[in-house]
Amino acid sequence: MQFKGNTDKSSARYWNDLAELYQRETRISTDDFHYGPLLPGDSVLKLLPSVPQRSCLEIGCGAGQNSVFLAKQGAHCTAIDISEEQLAHGRKIAAAEKTSVDFRCISMDAMGDPGRFDLIHSTYALPFSADPQKVIADAAAMLNPGGTFLLSVGHPLYAGEWLEIGDGEEGLFLPNYFEPEPDVRMSLDDRTMSAAQYWPVSTVAEWIHDAGMVIQRLLEPAPMPIPEMSETEIRAKVPYEGAGWRELYPNLARVPVVVIFKCRCA
Repeated sequence: MQFKGNTDKSSARYWNDLAELYQRETRISTDDFHYGPLLPGDSVLKLLPSVPQRSCLEIGCGAGQNSVFLAKQGAHCTAIDISEEQLAHGRKIAAAEKTSVDFRCISMDAMGDPGRFDLIHSTYALPFSADPQKVIADAAAMLNPGGTFLLSVGHPLYAGEWLEIGDGEEGLFLPNYFEPEPDVRMSLDDRTMSAAQYWPVSTVAEWIHDAGMVIQRLLEPAPMPIPEMSETEIRAKVPYEGAGWRELYPNLARVPVVVIFKCRCA
């Protein structure tokens, strides 16, 4: 089956089908802010601005664990996602944490005008957008003056394929850095599909620039040293992980899985 691109309808079906398994098999902490699988959280990277009493929007929130974390710090949080099933998990998590998050079923590709915010953040949601440049422009338009846009997207090198190159060694084969292949994904019953897109780092940087924002920091973080850590340390220091991601640690330790942009509204 040929993939023809994400649409709101196909993305909603895919994430609704996957939500239960995804939330069960992926441990996502609400005690730290996560940026991607096996990566250090914000307690280490320290990219977040001060959030108490600040208005925050999460784009493509899934179950909104990052928004729940911010709400626990005193932020006023809105979180949007296209999947009602993911949002249902988010509401349960927020209730269990005794926090308030305004969860809304809204597509990132058609956000409308949910308000004005001091912090807009999105962790690995933009790769599923049909029009990522518009999402970034819309986010910039919703930022208050001096506000922060915190964006984590798939790193284009991670679109490569690992191949054996002899003597038990593996190397990364990337046919075209400027047009990386999408990561096409099927649901468990093969009924629905979605794809994570990758772009050159400079392409995303240009979208941010064109939206009138200034990049303050750019990070390509390495994973935490999972093989050297105890289970207690992993649970305390790695906010996003699971068995499947642990199996990929040897590759993640050699090629960044995400690139993070911290941006300011000019």
